[in-house]
Amino acid sequence: LIGAIDGFSPYFQDLVFERLLQHLKPGGRIYVVGLTPIPDLLDGPENVFCKITRVRDACIKLAGDRCYREYPMNWIVRHLKRSGLQVIDTFSLPIRYTAELMTVQINVCRRKLGNFPTKGLSDEMSALLNKLEEEARIATEDGPLLIGTDYVVSAELPFELDDDELDDDEEQIDYKTALLEEL
Repeated sequence: LIGAIDGFSPYFQDLVFERLLQHLKPGGRIYVVGLTPIPDLLDGPENVFCKITRVRDACIKLAGDRCYREYPMNWIVRHLKRSGLQVIDTFSLPIRYTAELMTVQINVCRRKLGNFPTKGLSDEMSALLNKLEEEARIATEDGPLLIGTDYVVSAELPFELDDDELDDDEEQIDYKTALLEEL
């Protein structure tokens, strides 16, 4: 949700939750799904994915488009609270990157090559993408790479009730269990 906004409506991310408040009734919930930002550099074979994401972003910019940007869970929690929402729970799962999943990002780059300023630059980038695809295949020969997490943050628009009017025994949706069952 939030990461994609930068590509279409930049400099609005810090206000999006306030904007969404008008669509919630008291007790209404919002679930924010996100991806921890990929670091610029990692030790070991995981670094190949860091290189792929840097090259992907460069290709997007060279093609004249805007990159999206991911936000860490603590940024999301902080801005949900600032907007007046009560954070109910957070949950994260590690991401397992296979060679195929990394190739998806490389193919984003390949689709941008036709919009590069020169054919020479496009040809050089194409060669680099082929090299990165081979590096990804080699890096995952022993299995997927664990890099970062996907996360879910649930938040609720509070009721305007006194504390003694709240029912602590109210049944809550256990989305963690439901999510794990889906996996």
